[in-house]
Amino acid sequence: MSDSNTNTGAFVELKKINKHFKDFHATKDVDIAIPKGRLVALLGPSGSGKTTILRMIAGLENPDSGEIWIDGKKVNDIPGSERGIGFVFQSYALFRYMTVYDNIAFGLRIKKVPEKQIKEKVNELLKLISCEGLGKRFPSQLSGGQRQRVAFARALAPNPGILLLDEPFAAIDAKVRSELRTWLREMITKLKITSIFVTHDQDEAIEVADDIIVTNQGRVEQAGTPKELYTHPATPFVAQFIGNSLPIRIFERFKFFERSGEEVDAIIRPEFVSIYKKDEKVQYSSSAEEAKVEDIIFRGSNLEVRVRLHDNLISAYRSINDPAVEIGETVEVFIYRMFVIKDGKIELVNNLSLKTESVVI
Repeated sequence: MSDSNTNTGAFVELKKINKHFKDFHATKDVDIAIPKGRLVALLGPSGSGKTTILRMIAGLENPDSGEIWIDGKKVNDIPGSERGIGFVFQSYALFRYMTVYDNIAFGLRIKKVPEKQIKEKVNELLKLISCEGLGKRFPSQLSGGQRQRVAFARALAPNPGILLLDEPFAAIDAKVRSELRTWLREMITKLKITSIFVTHDQDEAIEVADDIIVTNQGRVEQAGTPKELYTHPATPFVAQFIGNSLPIRIFERFKFFERSGEEVDAIIRPEFVSIYKKDEKVQYSSSAEEAKVEDIIFRGSNLEVRVRLHDNLISAYRSINDPAVEIGETVEVFIYRMFVIKDGKIELVNNLSLKTESVVI
């Protein structure tokens, strides 16, 4: 077979990739196609295969079978150092005995780039990561966010064709992590470099990525934009993993949902539900059901109110400006729609009341 990939326009492509670690099947017939210039998240729970996929692209692990293509060339037998890849590790992996300047310059010196060009490149990157003036410091003298930015700059210094990031925000506190997410997206969009990052945090993937590849038990469950995965999950796993989703047993118990003559499970999200006080005047009150409030969770700009209905836990959001509800209070619950699971497939089913009236949610 020729080492020329004429089948797709993908910049990074994995074809039928399998990888075992002794008896553990880490990836199972993984097929991935990533266009040039996209920022892609590999999202999944621990042990789902996402980090193994990243390490195989980087050349840090070799697949047992299948092909890896980068920029139209099969790279299975090409060392990672020759694949044109920059790698940002979860632990930063900065050289603690080197200054910030020398850390960023390291890859360029390995390539024997002239010192004048190294100086120009390092200063350019220090400006890009907003760390001008920190070149003489050591990693121990930097904050976690600064260390991550330096790791990012070091990976970019040799002008890689692909940037790989393994849980890049995991070691950083919540506030700085949020700031770095925005910063990373802005930088990668500006640089137009094909980037793949591993995360188990769905909010992180949705906020940062152009596309998301969801992995589970070594397989790719679904790939698409954050909106596509959120609004049109292809499998029960994706429907439950993306969004604040709760499983529902026997959805036909709920009022105004069509009966199919069989017990069917479903998945419901807070935005599919309205919970309101008994004396509030709202639409669809005749289609609502009563339930008692079991828990109230403060979410900042809103409250997550949890009730139990037909032996199922149901959540909905209420604004902190809405009339307050209390734990133990009897409230009205209206469910607009559900993801229904039938024969392993997902179907969005609407409340029958929506056929006769309009609603905006």
